[in-house]
Amino acid sequence: MENFRKRFFVFSFIGLIIATTLLVLYMLLPFWKPVTLALISAVVFYPLQSFFEKLFRSTLVATFFSLITVFAVVIVPSAVALVIFGQELTKLIQYLNQYYQSGKLQLLVEDLRGWLYIYLYKFQEHYPFLGEILKEENLKGLLTKTYTNVSLFFTHFTKSAVFWVGSAILGIFVYLITLFFALYQGRKALNHAKNLIPLEEKDKEEILSTLYNAVTAVIYGTAGTAVVQALVAFAVYLYYEIPYPFLWATLTALSAFIPPFGSGYIWFPIAIYELFFVDLIKGLVGLGVGIFVISSIDNFVRPLVMKEKIELPYIVLFFSVMGGIFTFGFTGIFLGPTIFALFITLIKLYEEKFVKTNKNGG
Repeated sequence: MENFRKRFFVFSFIGLIIATTLLVLYMLLPFWKPVTLALISAVVFYPLQSFFEKLFRSTLVATFFSLITVFAVVIVPSAVALVIFGQELTKLIQYLNQYYQSGKLQLLVEDLRGWLYIYLYKFQEHYPFLGEILKEENLKGLLTKTYTNVSLFFTHFTKSAVFWVGSAILGIFVYLITLFFALYQGRKALNHAKNLIPLEEKDKEEILSTLYNAVTAVIYGTAGTAVVQALVAFAVYLYYEIPYPFLWATLTALSAFIPPFGSGYIWFPIAIYELFFVDLIKGLVGLGVGIFVISSIDNFVRPLVMKEKIELPYIVLFFSVMGGIFTFGFTGIFLGPTIFALFITLIKLYEEKFVKTNKNGG
C-alpha cells in the first residue's frame, strides 16, 4: 500500500509538472519568436557580456552595456535597413504598375519570345511543349499571371506594413527584456537546467557544447557570410546602376541562407536580365563577379568568421535550413540546424550509452 502511495504521488507530481509546463509554454506562444531570437542573441553576445563583466566587475553594468551595444549594432541598423527596403519596395510596386499600364509588357513579350525562339527553336522537334511556350498568347498569359501574383503579394505586404510595424515594436520590447534577463541571469538558469537533466556531467557538457556550436556556427558563419555577400552585391548593383540596389542587396542577404544556391537566387537572374535585355558587357561582368566573387565569399569568409564549427552533412544542412524556414519562418534558419545538431548528438549518446554497452555486455 505504501509503495502504491509513493508511485501515485510520483506520477501525479510528474503529471502536474508536465501540465504546468505546457500551460507556461502556451502562454509564451505569442512571444516565442522574439524570445527565441533573444536566447540565440544571448548565446552570440555571451563573449561580449563576459568582456564587460571583466571590465566593470559588475554583471548588472555589463548587461546594460551589452544591451546598448546590441541596440546600436543590431536593432538600429536593422530598423534603418527596413525603412530603406520599404521605400524601394514601394517605388518598385509603382514602377511595375506603370510598366503594366503603359503597354510595355507587350514589348517585353515580343523581346522575350524572340530571344527564346532563337535559343529554343532547335529543341522543338524533341520537346514539343517548347512550341506551346513560344506562342505569343501563352507567353503573355504566363507573364501577366506572374506579374499579377507578384503585384498582389507586394500590395498586400505594403498594406499590412502598419500592423507589422506595431507588432515589430512589441516584439523588439519583448526581445530586449528577454535578452536582458538572459544575459544577466543566464548562468544561473543554465545551471538549474543542467541539474534537471538526468545525465552524467560529461554528457550534459556535450549537449550544451553542441547547442552552443550550432548557434555560433550559423550566426558567425552563415549570417556573417550573408552580410558580406550583400555588401559586395550592393556595391555591384550601385556601380552598374541597377534600379533599387538596396532592395536587391537585402534580398541577396536573405537568400544567402537558403541552400543550395544561396545568394545566386538573386544575383544570377539580375545578371541574366542585364546580359540579354540591357547590356551584354554589364551582364557578363555581373556573371563574373557573381560566380568568382560573391559565391566565392562563402568559401573564404565562412571559415574566418566561424568561431566554433559544427559538422553537419550537406544534405542534413539543406533539410535543416529549409525545414526550419517552412516550420518556424525566418527564426527557423537558426533553429533548424540547432535542432538537427542536437538530434544527432542525442543519437550518438544513445549509441555510446546503450547500443555499445549492450554489445560489450553481451
